[in-house]
Amino acid sequence: MDKELIENINSIKKTGDDRYRIILDFASVKLVQYLISNDYKYVWIYNHCLSNPSSWKNRSLPILDSKPEIKIKSKNVKFDFIIETNEFVKLLPEWGNGIQMIQMNKMPPDYFEPDKIRGKQRYQILKNDCDYLFELYIPSATDYGTLISPNVKYLENLLNSPEINWNNLP
Repeated sequence: MDKELIENINSIKKTGDDRYRIILDFASVKLVQYLISNDYKYVWIYNHCLSNPSSWKNRSLPILDSKPEIKIKSKNVKFDFIIETNEFVKLLPEWGNGIQMIQMNKMPPDYFEPDKIRGKQRYQILKNDCDYLFELYIPSATDYGTLISPNVKYLENLLNSPEINWNNLP
């Protein structure tokens, strides 16, 4: 295993101007409950896949803007959505494996797509236009995840939290 990776697991590393990262050692979505702040208004879930994405499933989906939902069979459904934090917290107990999310106070600009805008520009938009607390990536398969925040104090508080066992993440 890469020495730098080992040294940065479950520790804070500055990765850019006003940007800090923790590499999460095999975390699951169960960790999210400890990360969420009620002081931030929204949760943006991106690249969300419904269960069994490669199997045909009966679903009601908005195929046309003029028709809110149509009953169809679909597969490979992947989308982004924004939900208020208090509503998201209600969904957490039923959440499956993996998540890509940003907790923020402001709605993002329409042009901003996390998969297309990377690096410094991405985090400037998140900080200045979205007032984000953190960005989280936990893969659906057991692997390393990442937690990124402009707020080093927030990350330090997490690392010092007695509720989180950093040697055996939920």
